[in-house]
Amino acid sequence: MQRSIEQVSAMVADLVRRLVPEQFDLPPRNGDSWDASSLKDLGIDSLVLVQLVNETEQAFGIRIADDDLSAETFATFGSVVALVARYGSGEPQPAAAAAAQPEPSPAAVPPAEERPDPWAAAGPEGALLLCTAKVGMTADDVTRAVGLLGAQEPPLDWGVFVDLATRHRVLGLVAHNIDREHLGPIGPVRRSVLRAAYLYNLGRAHSWERERRQLLASFNADGLTPVARKGMYLAPYVYPDVAMRYMEDTDIYVTGGDVEGLGRTMRRLGYAQGSYSRDRRTVQDVPRDTELFWALNVAALTPFQRATSDPYIDFFSVDVRRDLMEPASGKSIPAEDFLARARRVPLAGDTALVPSDEDVLLDVGVHLFREATTLSSIRAGKDLCLIRFVDIVQWYRHTRDTLDPDALVALAERYDVTAELYYSLHFTDELYPGVLAPELLDRLRPDDLGYLEEYGRLDGKPATWPVGFRHRVFDRNRLRHVSEQSALPRPQGQW
Repeated sequence: MQRSIEQVSAMVADLVRRLVPEQFDLPPRNGDSWDASSLKDLGIDSLVLVQLVNETEQAFGIRIADDDLSAETFATFGSVVALVARYGSGEPQPAAAAAAQPEPSPAAVPPAEERPDPWAAAGPEGALLLCTAKVGMTADDVTRAVGLLGAQEPPLDWGVFVDLATRHRVLGLVAHNIDREHLGPIGPVRRSVLRAAYLYNLGRAHSWERERRQLLASFNADGLTPVARKGMYLAPYVYPDVAMRYMEDTDIYVTGGDVEGLGRTMRRLGYAQGSYSRDRRTVQDVPRDTELFWALNVAALTPFQRATSDPYIDFFSVDVRRDLMEPASGKSIPAEDFLARARRVPLAGDTALVPSDEDVLLDVGVHLFREATTLSSIRAGKDLCLIRFVDIVQWYRHTRDTLDPDALVALAERYDVTAELYYSLHFTDELYPGVLAPELLDRLRPDDLGYLEEYGRLDGKPATWPVGFRHRVFDRNRLRHVSEQSALPRPQGQW
């Protein structure tokens, strides 16, 4: 297609602006007034120049001959425009370049009517998060991510994107992918910020591994049988890099018979139950009314905390549950049942009991449902975290050949948590389609799906979201739709 010099100028300007967005502001688009502008002055250095040449060829469907690949040809904005105009004018190109030109492919022609984007409500920041918050980006993910990063309309708000990645606890995972896939343009400063986040998460993971080694050795020496759960087990087993999976604390199940002994062991290791102080130097006792409320209404002990001088973690926190289900649910999956089906595996330089394949999926699935629908989590902005959905994806991939669907469905029916498990798998399938077996979803699907948009039922204050899941999962202000308040008091530092 023959383009005017003004069209060529505008397209080259967009390429240059996208490659060096932070270094300069282009002059107004009035064609020849840019000709004398040095690309070096505009921010195109020798490394970026390679990318400019490559993207110029792709944007205009040309192949620049070796004879034209010189610093002089790309010295100024005007020389680039002239070069592209010459190649687009139909002038003969060298034989090697002409032979290298690929034939146009009918498949490359976009359809007359593009399919609507089901995630349009997520905005460019949410769309980019969906591309990058996963283990193993596909070629399509990379292409879409590069397009979103370089798009002028709608513009990507980098601050919103980083905030979303942080809220969803996937910043380390996103940073890993952006670095691994060389995604851009993002500029050296932003790339350094992402790398810092990744390295910090790696440091945290190593600090936690050392602490867990001491914890597990003490548990085993004292004859205790806690069952490791969630990130403590998932990070080293189903993530290729532990820095990809952010971990705030250590989660375990403990049977009623081990509660007293666990308390003694934890105190000997320097832990105390309570909240950390405002200056984050000591652990303070929780008020008696909070302690009583938890004992009566929560299937977990108040957290064990230990102050530390570790540069990556100021407090080690251990979350102990006696049952997966809260008393208000009227249901129970006690620690004793997880223990009965558990197996011992190497972990953190020692060994630990971990749930069966089916119990892991049951555990992370029901936990996701509870966090997504309870008022305390919604108020804290941690009701919908992508990392929980990624956990499900990674565990399902990891156990694809060993997970027993019949046993999983039987457990969900036995404990009456089919709806809770389906909720988590259903929305995992929306976020990351094509991973979960459709047959498993069909077997778990309840007749009435109205509950998928509900929240607050466990708090005794059921309500329905006025917007759908795809509208709210990346909405940082979704709390505006919630008027109720949870009665559950939380020890400071847990949320």
